[in-house]
Amino acid sequence: MTDLPLVLRDLSIVLAIATAVALLFSKLRLSVVPAFLVAGAFMGPSGAGLVTEIRMVETLAEFGVALFLFTVGLDFAVSNLGKMQRRVLWAGGAQVAATIAISVIGLKIYGLDAPVAIFAGFLLSLSSTAIVLKVYADRLETDSGHGRISFGILLFQDLAAIPMMLLIPSLREWETGHSPEVLFTLLKGAGGVAAILLLARFLIPRLLKEVIRINSREILALTVLMVVLGTAFLAGRWGLPLGMGTFLAGMVISESDYVHEIAAQILPFRDVFNGVSYVSVGMLLNLPFLAGNLPLILAMVAGVVLMKVFCAGAAVRAVGYPWRLTVVTAAGLAQIGEFSFLLLSQGARESLVTFAGYQYLLAVTILTMMATPFLMRAAPWVASSFVRHVVRGREPEDTGAETSGAERIENHVIVSGYGMNGKNLARVLRSTHVPYVVADLNDAMVREGREAGEPIFYGDVNNPEILDRLGVGRARMLVLAISDPMATRRAVAVARRANPRLAILVRTRYVADVDDLVALGANAVIPEEFETSVEIFSRVLREYHVPDHVISQQEELIRSGTYRILRERVPSRNEGLLSEFETFLRRKVIEVFFVSPDSPWAGRPLGDLPAVNGAGIVLLAVLRGDRAIVQPSPEERIEAGDKLVLFGGHGPLATTLEELSRGSR
Repeated sequence: MTDLPLVLRDLSIVLAIATAVALLFSKLRLSVVPAFLVAGAFMGPSGAGLVTEIRMVETLAEFGVALFLFTVGLDFAVSNLGKMQRRVLWAGGAQVAATIAISVIGLKIYGLDAPVAIFAGFLLSLSSTAIVLKVYADRLETDSGHGRISFGILLFQDLAAIPMMLLIPSLREWETGHSPEVLFTLLKGAGGVAAILLLARFLIPRLLKEVIRINSREILALTVLMVVLGTAFLAGRWGLPLGMGTFLAGMVISESDYVHEIAAQILPFRDVFNGVSYVSVGMLLNLPFLAGNLPLILAMVAGVVLMKVFCAGAAVRAVGYPWRLTVVTAAGLAQIGEFSFLLLSQGARESLVTFAGYQYLLAVTILTMMATPFLMRAAPWVASSFVRHVVRGREPEDTGAETSGAERIENHVIVSGYGMNGKNLARVLRSTHVPYVVADLNDAMVREGREAGEPIFYGDVNNPEILDRLGVGRARMLVLAISDPMATRRAVAVARRANPRLAILVRTRYVADVDDLVALGANAVIPEEFETSVEIFSRVLREYHVPDHVISQQEELIRSGTYRILRERVPSRNEGLLSEFETFLRRKVIEVFFVSPDSPWAGRPLGDLPAVNGAGIVLLAVLRGDRAIVQPSPEERIEAGDKLVLFGGHGPLATTLEELSRGSR
């Protein structure tokens, strides 16, 4: 019987050391996944031997894997496959196939049996979804070109892991030539997958719908845990990996209207047990074996990284993406992923790998994971150097003769990015007959824009040649509406060097980026978090019936000084600005009312206006053409096109303007 005090002691040690190492890695801006692996290696039997109840940790680890794969399935939404570019899916298939093929050929030459070589190829073909997407999220590059391509390839890899898991038990049987057993195993696995999918498709959504109606977070959390454990149990009964059941359940539930609430319930459990899972994997690493074979392991790490960079880069480049995106994407996919741990454990149970082979693969996986943040950090510089010295800037970023249209126009707007902001801007520019061209690295967006008749081209505005084709020397303005902070900074610098007179407008997410972008040459920077704050205080003021013209004045006041009021951190100066804000609210203001051609006020004397009928408003002047009539008489007739300059308090002036506007209809 398990000794409960020992279990609690070991679990406390695991959590304490994992937390300490994770904090250290976070300070170094490294992913916490390698931190848990290192902590496990340190605590394991070949390390300090601090944990005695290894089986307990392994049990918690299996639960953590099940939770992790469930959340991966929640993010997997089958409908995303239809939204993904076919070229990205082809790139994912080409990357997986090429990695497996090269691995099998190399390992066969080395002398390994075909089943072992195929099994190793499966492991090496997968990359770390958790690490790659976490790094891109931290750097706000999830929506960038390389972020989207990487997500598509990782999505394909996660999907490919399912048949890999099904095939592993059959690899040993293939070697002995028992075809019926292989076929039976595959059919049994396919039947298990179908059963879980049917259960998740028809039963679980109805159950969740009833639980959601109760509006109890506790019952929902229990239900979600029951779904995770139940599907894992069913997968085990069908001879499938436990995690496959939870992955399939999560994948189906991802189409549910309740997916976000479900994810919110499961994430706290997943994060805790997922850390324990990585710690348990680290415990399996034999440190004396690692130390004794370190040169060979490091050589294997270098070989794996180079092979994966080559395969991923060749696959991405083959479907038409530019070199810079190709290199950055390939560097991000150079590691071995979390699914490989599952495959490795399953392969060990099937006796596909020896102790030495297991340790080699485990060490290479852990070390490539630890190297990933450094590789991704260096990727932009490597990509720039590669394009500059190898490609020499001659890559065909844009194909077709459409660029000739951009070469002919001048005094135009260059719009980089055809997302929501880019589309809205293009629509307004088109309706107001302002010349413009659009550039984007998403070929699906480019095709969509071309079908809609937009002057849109496939190209990277970081490339001086692409900017030149877009007519940057003759352009009046560049609008950067992309989500890649690093690409935005480079584009500002390149565009400023190409045209010192160019007006550069940049969209960014955070106010903290404003100074850097202005220093690089941007004329104006619009941070999304700032505009959100402006909208919030505007709506608050409207709720208190503050006149619209006063709210507009406050928006201008807040925006003055390059968002100084929001970025100011010194309390005394903040108080001064707030005092200025309050003083401005209390004083009187001047407004101008335009008399439109169809206004009923045209032709009537000024004396009929509410402004001179005891409303507390003073008519200072009438602006007519290029002259001003100061202190006009009440008998002066109003003409269409006049501008009436009114002075008064906020409330009376707002009432008067509203009355004048109603009269103008």
